Amino acid sequence: MPPAEQFLDTPATRVRVQRLARRAVRVTHAPAGTPDFPPDRPWLRDVLLPVSAAEAAPGDLCVRVVDGRVRVLNAEGGVVVAEARPARLNVPWRRSRVIVDIPGVAIQPEHDRADDAVALALAIEPGEGFYGWGEWFNAFRRERGRLSLRIRDAIAMLQPRETYSGLPVFLSSRGYAFWLLNSHESDWTLAPERGEMDISAAGPGADYVVIYGPDWREILKTYTALTGRPPLVPRWALGLMVTGYPQEPQAVMLERVTEHRRRQIPLDGLILDYHWEERFHNFRWRRSLFPDPGAFVAALRAQGVRLGLIFTPFVNHRSRPGQRRFLHALARNLPVGLEHDDERALPEYAHARSHGYLAHPNARWWFGAGGMLDFTNPAAAAWWNSLLAPLYAQGVAFFKNDDGEYLPRDARSATGLSGREYHNLYGFYYGRAIYGGMLALDDRRPFIYARSVWVGSQRYPALFLGDQKPTFDHIRATLRAGLNLSLLGFAHWTPDVFGLDGPTTPELHRRYAQYALLAPIARYFWRPTAVDDTRLPWSHGPANEANFRRYAQLRYQLLPYYAQLAWEAHLTGLPVVRPLLLHFPGDPRLADVADQVLLGEALLLAPVLAPGDPATGLARRRIVLPAGVVWHDFWSSRTFAGGGEIDYPAPADCLPLLVRGGTVLPMGPILSCVPTGHRFDTLSLLCWPPYPARLVFYDDDGHTRAYQRGAYTTTTVEVEEGSAGLAVNIGAAQGGFPEQPAERRLAIVLQRIVAAPAEVRSAGPGGARPLDWHYDADCQALHLQLVHTTAEATQLYVLWARA
Repeated sequence: MPPAEQFLDTPATRVRVQRLARRAVRVTHAPAGTPDFPPDRPWLRDVLLPVSAAEAAPGDLCVRVVDGRVRVLNAEGGVVVAEARPARLNVPWRRSRVIVDIPGVAIQPEHDRADDAVALALAIEPGEGFYGWGEWFNAFRRERGRLSLRIRDAIAMLQPRETYSGLPVFLSSRGYAFWLLNSHESDWTLAPERGEMDISAAGPGADYVVIYGPDWREILKTYTALTGRPPLVPRWALGLMVTGYPQEPQAVMLERVTEHRRRQIPLDGLILDYHWEERFHNFRWRRSLFPDPGAFVAALRAQGVRLGLIFTPFVNHRSRPGQRRFLHALARNLPVGLEHDDERALPEYAHARSHGYLAHPNARWWFGAGGMLDFTNPAAAAWWNSLLAPLYAQGVAFFKNDDGEYLPRDARSATGLSGREYHNLYGFYYGRAIYGGMLALDDRRPFIYARSVWVGSQRYPALFLGDQKPTFDHIRATLRAGLNLSLLGFAHWTPDVFGLDGPTTPELHRRYAQYALLAPIARYFWRPTAVDDTRLPWSHGPANEANFRRYAQLRYQLLPYYAQLAWEAHLTGLPVVRPLLLHFPGDPRLADVADQVLLGEALLLAPVLAPGDPATGLARRRIVLPAGVVWHDFWSSRTFAGGGEIDYPAPADCLPLLVRGGTVLPMGPILSCVPTGHRFDTLSLLCWPPYPARLVFYDDDGHTRAYQRGAYTTTTVEVEEGSAGLAVNIGAAQGGFPEQPAERRLAIVLQRIVAAPAEVRSAGPGGARPLDWHYDADCQALHLQLVHTTAEATQLYVLWARA
């Protein structure tokens, strides 16, 4: 239903106010005297989700006009957002820049002119901090400076000032979010000395949404209710993936997968690089590299590995051999023997152009130039997906949709968008089209893996953070970028282990793996050993191989926990990896902490981000501990009070990893891969004091969309402490799905138990009975083993010896 509306007037504009949710309002400026507001831009109906009657009911925010400027007030009358100057419509926009045709082939001027731009100014307060705006590598918290939101292929050297994904949304430390409903290029200038944030956008739309919390978790819930929450990914996608760059032959791919298995390093996905296909893009196998694709897919499947393929949105009609030679000399990005191949897809180009499927007929990119598909056109999207259909039928499990940043300014869309308005949005429609194509196949959970996204792209649902190098600075940059995305509802993002390219040192190989293998989605890049032999898990010898194996296996042991976090993101919009201030907003020490993160609410990761001792590899990591809770070292029996800082000694093979007190952490066995029929029927529940502690364990079939129809279970586990001992209460599973396990083998580990108990027993439908247990005095841990019938409740009692 349409949201509730009211209309206000300023001297320069007429203002429409729409209530989108209890604490979310939309404010739209139109020229003064406008009898009817113009229709929404075509993209908004695809991005902003429909408003329910309950959401549109009167809420906690009100809007007033004071001195010709809009103010949004909370229920107590406090100012949430105030315009510092009246909005201006139809103002000139002039922009000239020098464009480097990446990474240095051609240099050309670019000029942009518009007379329908808009300008807004918001009042900001001293010390107010701002977060978000998409995937920004150069900062987490901002208090001053300028951002320009025009996406581009932000290769490693450009990331200090450019982004693949610029979103016109920010969160304020004062407890609100602001979303400008304008997809044109925009500039945002923070000027605390004037108490203002200036916003200018290169096209019409002085239109914005304000969401009030003040708790950021509530802001995220409201924002993702309006823009969408991530669906569940297939369970195997929470494992480890790899891409070889550039593409190597079929036999080499299979040999590397077999080596993973031989060395007991888990692997679930293999993504082929560009040259898996013969032309860009006809979606036919390049037989010189893959002489028997069917046998290749079957061999991967036999080892439990899913196949993913990369593509771009181009249909080439030119090869650009000069650029090709230059880039290969610079980056070694062509397979041996393919340096002079003709990769034009002329029949496909002619078909797409004659049917009106192209947003632009001659867009340039890395490997040529050609038509850039218009994914706002349903017929174009259907044609593209029809080209993918034979590959799905052959056993390809997913696609990586790359290079969504190249749309020229003079492009057009089927919905009437100009290239200037469509450019930043392109990744949204690109992802939506491919995701929709997978939805139409069957009941599988679609998994696509994008590089460029926009508001709402979290529905489609995974992305990688582009191209980095194996340096400590790039680890820091990906932490900042990932956290900025997390605050805008993106749950499933990847900083590639080791980055895209560049030789690793033994130390960076270890430290990058420790961090990135525990990211929301995990992938690493290898290169042909003749190009770079330092990027395989077993590069640099047995110690580095053991380090990679250790953290890859830890990821798989944490698979039940990642599944819980994915479910939480789907329900609430809260991301998998979170900045500390999301859960501890009242601690000013955490306001700009972007070098340590929370994995869910339970685990604190503090990656090592500086070189250690050259002789021993030992590094020392300063960790800021959020106040009000106890923190336990995951690897030892050390415990730390919150509110201070610690100097954590991190040997070469150690990622500083802390567990929040009052946690029940679900873990599983080490796996080589996640099979389609995988069940959470063997679990370890690691419990850390102080108690009470509570876990609501989510489970489903792991690979279909039946969960959307209610086919899942939740099981509550609670640990409580009394004067006589501990009680562990395991509830009966609520709900159901056909494949749910009737029984679970549970290993319950009660941490920080200082002495062996006098008695341990269980109680359930069969009455009280003794329970097998073991006390580890060295680790101060009590281990309980039982088989739990999932349809029944069970209680465990740990009784202390009487004094």
